[in-house]
Parts: sequence; structure tokens; C-alpha cells
Amino acid sequence: MKYYNRQENISHMNNLYDEIRVIREQMLNRIELLEDEVEYLTQENMYYSKQLYQLQTDIDNILARITQKSTNERLEHQESSEEINTES
Repeated sequence: MKYYNRQENISHMNNLYDEIRVIREQMLNRIELLEDEVEYLTQENMYYSKQLYQLQTDIDNILARITQKSTNERLEHQESSEEINTES
């Protein structure tokens, strides 16, 4: 009877060990998938960051041109008003 229990315990331990190996393998596979996903998302984030930076730069350039044009128009308006005042 003791021998049977011992064999049963050994068999049970072997089964547990096999289950642990299977779970370990599954976990390693999941980790690899997650690492790949993180790498992909990191690259995608870099791409969108570059796009966002370019968009911000374009907006800043457009705003600078609008501001410059508005300033020039105001100066032209002031100059023409001064000319009219001097002629009067």
C-alpha cells in the first residue's frame, strides 16, 4: 500500500510538473506576443508623433503668415490714414 501511494504521489507530481511546463510555455508565448505588440505600438506612436509635430509646425507657419499679413495690412492702413491727414 505504501508503494502504491508513493507511485501515485510521483505520478501526481509528474502531472503537476507537466502542467507547469505547459503553462510556462503558454506564458512565454504570450510574453512574446505582447513584446511584438509593444514594439508595433511604439513604432506607430513614433509615426503619429512625427505627424503631429509636422501638423503643429504647419499650423504655426500658417498662423505666422496670417499674423504677418494682418500686421502689414494694419501698417498700410495707418500709412494711408496718415497721408490723408497730412494732405488735409
